[in-house]
Amino acid sequence: MRVVTIGVGGAGGRIVDALWRDSDTRSASYLVGARVLDTDETALSALESVPPEARHLFGHVETGGTGTGGDRSKAITAIEDDILEMRRRIDTAVTSDAAAIILVAGLGGGTGSGVTPALARALREVYDRPIYTVSVLPASHEEVPPENPAHGLQTTHSVVDAQLVFDNDAWFDSESSLEDDAEMLNRELAERIGTLLSAGEAVTRDSVGQRVVDASEIISTLDEGGLATIGYARQDVQPDRQSSDSSLLGRLRGRLSTDDDDVDDVSAIKAVETTLRRAARGRLTFDCPLASATSGLLVVSGPPDWLHQQAIADGQRWLSEEIDSAQLRTGDAPNQNSSQLTVLVLLGGIQDTPRLDDLKIADA
Repeated sequence: MRVVTIGVGGAGGRIVDALWRDSDTRSASYLVGARVLDTDETALSALESVPPEARHLFGHVETGGTGTGGDRSKAITAIEDDILEMRRRIDTAVTSDAAAIILVAGLGGGTGSGVTPALARALREVYDRPIYTVSVLPASHEEVPPENPAHGLQTTHSVVDAQLVFDNDAWFDSESSLEDDAEMLNRELAERIGTLLSAGEAVTRDSVGQRVVDASEIISTLDEGGLATIGYARQDVQPDRQSSDSSLLGRLRGRLSTDDDDVDDVSAIKAVETTLRRAARGRLTFDCPLASATSGLLVVSGPPDWLHQQAIADGQRWLSEEIDSAQLRTGDAPNQNSSQLTVLVLLGGIQDTPRLDDLKIADA
């Protein structure tokens, strides 16, 4: 699924920067284009991968180019003054092969929580394709205005098709330093999103799965609206073919020993089953009971011989029972060059969770 990503504010810009790098590592890029919009000139300059021409400062009259300092009302005024110019900047990135537009923002800051709903509303007036957000919630010990994340989630809800949530509170404890760990978490989130979006972007015949995950499968999963979360797990299943023995003889032995060996059915079934359960019951981007989801998508990828179709079908039935919904789609993505089995679970249609109740209390 090819998309345009738009980073809003400092956190959104850094995540789009990570997505740009992740997309470059894939056999087929899932990014049609990217833009980063911010009120903080220093944050824009600190990005490493998004080209300078794709970075845009707005609201200079309102903020002086130094950010909003968490002031959501200041950010809203800034985007109202510059909305036409920002929409024009985005328009140059949205081409006909973009299946969706994804806004990425941290909802703890003023720019992300204030601008994202207004920008989504303006884009919906122009484009007839799905508009999603990656909405990042602050950890409870982060020093941000407590009303920002609740307001950001609530006002964004009515103007986008779905919000994929990453909750810092599920990944940090009170002793964690956001400054020290932010880059690692941005890579983690980018890997999950990249695995989802690139699943159906096959470039060779060998990389076409028996059940192809195309853009329509992802869009249909998110059509339930509300919030979405991603579970992800991987497991080493065979030696890396680009391992320590790089001699000609070693490479020849690797080709002869790995290409023709059959994988034992029991081993393949067990690998799919255990990796799926780790993905679904492990750390989600947004912690919630599985039964709170009304739709789902299961993507299994890795070496073709390990993508056991009966195991994937069994996994689909198990996950469908866990989320108590028949709206569960499944796909596989063979990767001849991989030494890992990976399982990604996208859960959508989430409307009510304990974490949302906590945010509402903080906003009261």
